[in-house]
Amino acid sequence: MKHFKRLMAFVSLIALLGVSVPFEASAAPAKTISSVTLYVGMEEIELGDTLPSETSFKTKEGNGNYVYTNNDRYEVSDLEWITSDNKKMKVGYEPKMKVTLRASDSDTYAFKGGYQSSNVTIKGGTYVSSNRSGSDTLYVTFTFKPIKGTYESPEDADWRDSGYGNARWSSVDDSSGAYDVYLYRGSTVVKKVEKLKATSYNFYPYMTKAGTYSFKVRTVPYTDTEEKYGKKSDWTESGEMYLPEEKVSDGRGQESGNGSVISSEDVGWIKSGNTWYYRYPDGSYQKNNWAKINGRWYLFDTSGAMLTGWQQKNGLWYYLNNDGAMLTGWIKSNNVWYYMNPSASNGVEGAMVSGWINYNNKWYYTNSNGAMQEGWKEIDGNWYYFYPGEGSKAVNTTIGGFPVDANGVWHK
Repeated sequence: MKHFKRLMAFVSLIALLGVSVPFEASAAPAKTISSVTLYVGMEEIELGDTLPSETSFKTKEGNGNYVYTNNDRYEVSDLEWITSDNKKMKVGYEPKMKVTLRASDSDTYAFKGGYQSSNVTIKGGTYVSSNRSGSDTLYVTFTFKPIKGTYESPEDADWRDSGYGNARWSSVDDSSGAYDVYLYRGSTVVKKVEKLKATSYNFYPYMTKAGTYSFKVRTVPYTDTEEKYGKKSDWTESGEMYLPEEKVSDGRGQESGNGSVISSEDVGWIKSGNTWYYRYPDGSYQKNNWAKINGRWYLFDTSGAMLTGWQQKNGLWYYLNNDGAMLTGWIKSNNVWYYMNPSASNGVEGAMVSGWINYNNKWYYTNSNGAMQEGWKEIDGNWYYFYPGEGSKAVNTTIGGFPVDANGVWHK
């Protein structure tokens, strides 16, 4: 009882003196940063260049070289290349970097224990991994977009002094190591060698006629990745070499697309890569014109490549199927019907027809783009009806209560 009275007296004394007893309040828990977004980008890098220094990257804005967050809960505090910044860049390389993120206020925000691709977004790159150091620091590793670029051309290209037809050219550093090499007799392409992993080639087996020869070479992509991100270089042209009649090749030693030896008798259709060419017994190729082969017409471009699909020649449009053969009559392309002239006796064979067409004793109409018309159409001031799906003109009938006469004209 004495103790209780003493305690109450002490409390009363404190109240009288206006003194309060402090009590420590518990701190509020930090807010968890559940996801992270980074914006990353680099200025274009030329093939063979090294990476820019980490200090050149902006961490507050998105232009030039940059890695920034655009978020007030965390910020970029440090950058470090994982890919060596002394490494020369090639097509398809994906430079790798580690960025250090820190909570802007460690008392208010905290990184959680684990992050992965589902909650780390890299705008302009690809997420690789992440790990936390304490609650206020997160390390994120990512790769920038693959390096794109145009390959350099070989600096030199010429004929070897010994013999005929031995072509050689300088290698291109930091490239695919693959080259396209085309042999010319005058302005005619005689032989194409594509994606060659070498810096020389013996063209002599293809020099079957006297004349002035030259070759062109360019650097090209080789792998699928290089095909996706690399562009072919410009051509480098060699000097000219004259081959006299008494020195021409008999064609022995020529190779097909798969590298097997073929004789000089191998003529006709030749496939190189995914492209078809047509070769004559004299070693020349059909080019820049039509050729009728086994009763079908085919069109070739200036390099001798067979063409497919819609092609325009001398102001007229033609359609060539996947085998390259010219089609005639009605064809359907992208769900639209077109009429290709079936006979040379009435215009140009195979050329697209526009205007009125009499086919199987029925009339059809195609517009200026060659598309077959359907439904009600006004032509030269008159209204006509063309049956949908079939396209022929309605005559001597009533369409939806509107009569059309023997010429198919509706009179109001």
